[in-house]
Amino acid sequence: MSLRSGKDCVVKLGAVTVVGMGTWSIDGITADQMDASALGDDWKTFEFGMKDGGQVTFSGLCDPDDVTGQDVLKAANANNTDITDIRFYADDTSYFAPNATTGYLTPANTTGNDTVTSHVNVTSYSLSADKADLMKTSFTCKVSGSMAYI
Repeated sequence: MSLRSGKDCVVKLGAVTVVGMGTWSIDGITADQMDASALGDDWKTFEFGMKDGGQVTFSGLCDPDDVTGQDVLKAANANNTDITDIRFYADDTSYFAPNATTGYLTPANTTGNDTVTSHVNVTSYSLSADKADLMKTSFTCKVSGSMAYI
């Protein structure tokens, strides 16, 4: 079993670390279920429909001086900019990223018509302050296409 410690995780835009992040979460793929049952059937039956790449959330300490990380994400939200170079590291070398080359889940999956050009859109960000704590920020991104583990 190959376990990972959360303390080794990091969020990056390309080679640049998004400063202060302390958590990230990737929802993963969901598939639409289409009702294929008909009048007279006793049991509902379903067919698979389109897949949804899910969403990614990450949060941590707010750093107003992080112009190459947090500010870039806020600008992407304000300007409706696709982000293709975001990376969610599980350790020093392995990461999840929008899959811009081949099928979903891994870059090696090239079968069928699963080829997509993926990116994320920053759908929201928030700031919070508490007198007994440091300022925090969080980001939510919608995956367009799929994520790959590299």
